[in-house]
Amino acid sequence: MSSTRVSLGTAAESASEPTARILIAVSIVIFVVSLAFVLWDIAWYADPYFDETWYVPAARELLKSGAVLREEHPPLAQWLIAAGIWIFGDDALGWRMMSAIFGSLTLVAVFFWSFALLRDLAQSIWVTVITLFDQCLYVQARVAMLDIFLMAFATLALAFFTFSIKEKRRSRSFGFAILMGVSLGLAAACKLSGLFPLAGIAAAALLVGLLRSWRLRFAQPEPTDFFRPDVWAWLTPWKGCLVLGLIPLLIYVCAYVLQMLHSGSVLELVAAPERMFDLLSSAKAPHPYSSRWYQWPVMARPIWYLFHIDGDNSSLWSVANPAHAVVALVNPVVLAAGEIAIVFAVWRWIATRDINAMVVGIGFFSQYLPWLIAPAQIEFFYYYFPAVLCLGPALGVMLFRRGSGRLNWPAVALIAAAGLCFIYFMPVLAAQIGVSPRGYDSRMWMSSWR
Repeated sequence: MSSTRVSLGTAAESASEPTARILIAVSIVIFVVSLAFVLWDIAWYADPYFDETWYVPAARELLKSGAVLREEHPPLAQWLIAAGIWIFGDDALGWRMMSAIFGSLTLVAVFFWSFALLRDLAQSIWVTVITLFDQCLYVQARVAMLDIFLMAFATLALAFFTFSIKEKRRSRSFGFAILMGVSLGLAAACKLSGLFPLAGIAAAALLVGLLRSWRLRFAQPEPTDFFRPDVWAWLTPWKGCLVLGLIPLLIYVCAYVLQMLHSGSVLELVAAPERMFDLLSSAKAPHPYSSRWYQWPVMARPIWYLFHIDGDNSSLWSVANPAHAVVALVNPVVLAAGEIAIVFAVWRWIATRDINAMVVGIGFFSQYLPWLIAPAQIEFFYYYFPAVLCLGPALGVMLFRRGSGRLNWPAVALIAAAGLCFIYFMPVLAAQIGVSPRGYDSRMWMSSWR
């Protein structure tokens, strides 16, 4: 069997990079190990919690009649939850199984994305592990909500985007771009915010196209410039419209096929989005855990998905009778270091035109900045989670020198600190562990976290 290498760089880089077989083997290990970890006692809390109280009944109705109950979102993610119930049973494991699977697939996508950026196996594994430690992926992979499906497809799209923009061979670059378009369509078919990374990537394509049409040349060209003659050499207006317009649109339309069959009219394809926008823009009652976009980077208001005390009496809460809690709290170590890395990426993109810095910057800001103008009347901290998934790759770009082929002491210290922090917060991330009153107080660093 061929041991074809996957380099997109120089011949020297090609000689040191792992084969496609090794990358696939590592990705399988990442999937299996992370899935086993996420599934650990995932069904311990046997009742629906947080938004499961909406999406589990909606999934049941999809299986029963094909009717979409939660019309404020596109149907694909709801169908995926329903598929989990159909395959694994109508119980806590069945409700959450597809979330767990897609959580592990998200980690695999992060691995391939980081490899496309760094071209180093050990460094890519480092980025994957610190992404697992970010806590938001772990929490979302254990609850039957729509967001983990969006996160998986959006991260996969960013991986294909990176492979495409860095691939020198036109045919392969265009092939990756087609897969990117498919992934973007799938992300948008889960939640409309899946359109955000599409807009960011389209902006990058427009920038490259404009610079190329202006015949711009830099005084001191570098091999890492985001605008080189071989960057997206296939890019033409027609092909750009195909991969960033027609293909995502077709995928999005396909997500509505079953809904159109249920309604008996192709006009449902127009009526459903109209109802969706009406629901998203309508006024909603205040929510105690709502927050605004400017609060998310400092994690001012995380969300409690679950807080349960056996006996339903707070006076019974003790070491012997701990509370079972799930809070959507990002690892403070990863959040602080990762946001510094994003700022570094912006500086590096502007100062050195670095293509890796551009990619992680687009990934982060395209999924964060649109919330400044989004029409939603009520917002939550977990809307920030797709952007949080870009922090690990941003840290990799900041910490690792291109071609170094090894980890460094800052990277080792950071991942150790992130891992210890993750373990420390586990009692309020995994309901089956339980947290005592004293343990709760020690983990609630800000009064707004309570």
